[in-house]
Amino acid sequence: MKIIYFGSTEDSIYTLDILKKNNFEIFAIFTKTSKSLRRGQNINLTSVENYAIKNKISINKPPSLKNDNELIRYFRKTKADIFIVSSYGIIIPKEILEIPKYGAINIHPSLLPKFRGPSPVASAILAGEKFTGVTIMKIDENMDTGPILEKSDEVSIALDDSATVLQKKLFRLGSDMLPHILRNIEEGNQSFTSQNNNNASITKKINKIDGKIKWNEKDIEIIRKVRAYDKWPGTFTFWNNKRIKIIDVAETQIQSTEKPGLVQFIDKKIFVSTQNKYLEIKKIQFENKKIMRSDQAINGYSNLNGSYLG
Repeated sequence: MKIIYFGSTEDSIYTLDILKKNNFEIFAIFTKTSKSLRRGQNINLTSVENYAIKNKISINKPPSLKNDNELIRYFRKTKADIFIVSSYGIIIPKEILEIPKYGAINIHPSLLPKFRGPSPVASAILAGEKFTGVTIMKIDENMDTGPILEKSDEVSIALDDSATVLQKKLFRLGSDMLPHILRNIEEGNQSFTSQNNNNASITKKINKIDGKIKWNEKDIEIIRKVRAYDKWPGTFTFWNNKRIKIIDVAETQIQSTEKPGLVQFIDKKIFVSTQNKYLEIKKIQFENKKIMRSDQAINGYSNLNGSYLG
């Protein structure tokens, strides 16, 4: 089976390795253009680009797939059997999806039709879900509405799971499901189940401003935000008109009646008042500084104590 793979995150490496170990032909890889900055004369390549180079696989980085007749001719010429998509980040037009013999399938990190759209992992954490899962689905022209090939069992969301950790779990699980699904497709034994749109929920694209902490929210809402946005956009607040990144937090049982955002140093730990409780700040990053533990921040920024974040 000749495969063209579409993926842009580090999780793609595990997927590609699974396909390779199961003797599937990865004819080409499509990924997002690297946004790495130049250092001298060098460019830092993404893990997907490095994988393609190491394994001598054709790598393609078009900024868009829309209205590109040359790309359409390329896909027709390759005569790929199937496209596999995993966190690619670029919309694949209908006219391209229809080219391969078996269409295109996607590893989607939720139990569809719940959490369709661009941020299923972060959305599950923000919603306080206790379980999630992964769905292998056929891609159609709409957002995650195509027929389902297979769903995983429920996956527990641990209290300390960040989006990065949870996404890794889900994409590995989805990747492990691929070999037998691909063989079933090739043998004509794969079943497809339509989604029930009445049970669907849609996630939104995450923007940079979403990471701003509102200290007048409940502590659990802030904790979930820190976990959900750990990789992008990160969570932040302001102190003395400078941006501070909040890297790691922990729940406490200390009730708060203070104005939200008040910082208190207690026993070499940093606490901030929220709507209902104090939240412990375990790791913090001041503007243009390295990430610090709370005790390091206390030693270097004593005037933080008694001030307000906002």
